[in-house]
Amino acid sequence: MIEKFLGKIENAEFGTIVDYPFLMGLQLTFSLSGGCAGVGDGGEYTVNMSKECKWEGGEIERNAKVYMRQHELYELLKRAKVNFVSELKNKPVEVTLEDYTFKDFRILTEVL
Repeated sequence: MIEKFLGKIENAEFGTIVDYPFLMGLQLTFSLSGGCAGVGDGGEYTVNMSKECKWEGGEIERNAKVYMRQHELYELLKRAKVNFVSELKNKPVEVTLEDYTFKDFRILTEVL
């Protein structure tokens, strides 16, 4: 079941995941309205940076993925009208959950 919730970005960090230090990228947590508990992005916006990780397309595919994630972050910052990841905190969002698991989000640009 797919559900959408209004909320805000509770925390925004860029770096490695503590328990999975080979994953690096944007990490977000959200607080949701309607009495829902908060939710995190589950590492959705990170990339495996380990040299031991064997990408099917090799180094070219890995570099393309890193570039894609950076470009997505650039576009997110532009939509949110901020310059730094830390400034994403408290921005209004619509979060999509599928079977109570994070699927996607969007910045509510119409209320910025």
